[in-house]
Amino acid sequence: MSNEDKAYRYLKQQIINGKYQPGHVLSENQMCIKLNMSRTPVREAFKKLENDGLLERDGQETRVTQVTLAELKENYDLRSMLEVYALKKSFANFDQTRLNDFRLKFEKALNDKDWTSYLELDAQFHQYLTHSNDKSVLQKNLDLLKSQTNRMRYAIRDDQRCMISSVDELLQIIAAIKENNQAKAVAQLNKHVKSVYDWERIYLEQQNLNKEEKNHD
Repeated sequence: MSNEDKAYRYLKQQIINGKYQPGHVLSENQMCIKLNMSRTPVREAFKKLENDGLLERDGQETRVTQVTLAELKENYDLRSMLEVYALKKSFANFDQTRLNDFRLKFEKALNDKDWTSYLELDAQFHQYLTHSNDKSVLQKNLDLLKSQTNRMRYAIRDDQRCMISSVDELLQIIAAIKENNQAKAVAQLNKHVKSVYDWERIYLEQQNLNKEEKNHD
């Protein structure tokens, strides 16, 4: 793996997992020191993340992009449509043993109240549902949308209500696939994506309200 890819993957993961939150200023020089790299691969990684919509330039500064309510809705609307299409495309190829493994791991994460494990499993499961072996336009667009939406999952971490409802929805998807009921699986996937969007929308609305109140003080 090239230094450019290493820098890109590191920065992307830090943004998605909430280490670098919206509005956070990133310095190429500081990142070069942190990653022990020359400036070229770090600069190229920054450019890729700008193309992904995760970073933006503001004069001489580079910041993690803000998430607006309109963008959040659009991203989830698109993700829902594309994930359903990908699910239908791959429906006949799912492995029963792998599905059982996901089910057991989701149940364990819920019982342990382990939000971090749940989020990792959720990302892996959605990747499994929609994965394509080819480097299709569908796969690339899904990866971009997941980058945008997944970083909000960490903003609502440790909300057990969200975790309980989400795990139940995911188990329903698994059950429908095991029953070979594509229509039911599609309906459950749509329900799950909308539910997660609603949790994140409520969180973002509250954050915006808190900012407005702070500005008025």
